[in-house]
Amino acid sequence: MKTLVVAAIRRSLNMKTKILILLLALTCSARANFIQLGELDFTGNFTVNHLYDFSNRGAQPLGWFGTMTVNQVTGMFGHYVQSGYVLSMLNNAVWTVPSGYPTWTIGGYTLTITFLGIYAAGFCVGVVDLSGNGFDPNNYPPYGAYSHWEFWSPAWPPNITEDFTGPIELRFIVGYDNRHVPDSGSALVIFGAGLVGLLGWKRTFA
Repeated sequence: MKTLVVAAIRRSLNMKTKILILLLALTCSARANFIQLGELDFTGNFTVNHLYDFSNRGAQPLGWFGTMTVNQVTGMFGHYVQSGYVLSMLNNAVWTVPSGYPTWTIGGYTLTITFLGIYAAGFCVGVVDLSGNGFDPNNYPPYGAYSHWEFWSPAWPPNITEDFTGPIELRFIVGYDNRHVPDSGSALVIFGAGLVGLLGWKRTFA
């Protein structure tokens, strides 16, 4: 089983994603404890570009976001963001691969996308450079705080000739590794779920 998984990773993921997967695997093997500092959950819609081609991902944008509205806030975000707040774009809302990563603002925070991955199962995940309201990732030793975002793009039927718009749930999560071994085996649930999404084991397009 392990051999098959490794082979699948080598075939389907680019070098940057392989490095990310390796880091996640090493962290999980050490059973580090991920401390979540806060989470922002949004609901809204995303329009999938029917011209997007997974075999030539840089040729066309995957699509673009509609209005994204906060429906849940936890942790550090609770002091500055409330349900009903709308995520604001600082640049073009069209999500272009490999350039044109969006920069969002909300409640005094700036969320700059520094890495994104789009996988055939429809799972989209990226790394966020979070700033604002006095937040400093270096205040969380030994590795600093880590921020990421994720959502499932709407699936679409094959051979469509028009763009497809569907509802999504967008999540921003920030936390850090305190290097303590947890008593239970439930460490890094977020990263584990992200890994499953990256490999596309749970969802395929119709």
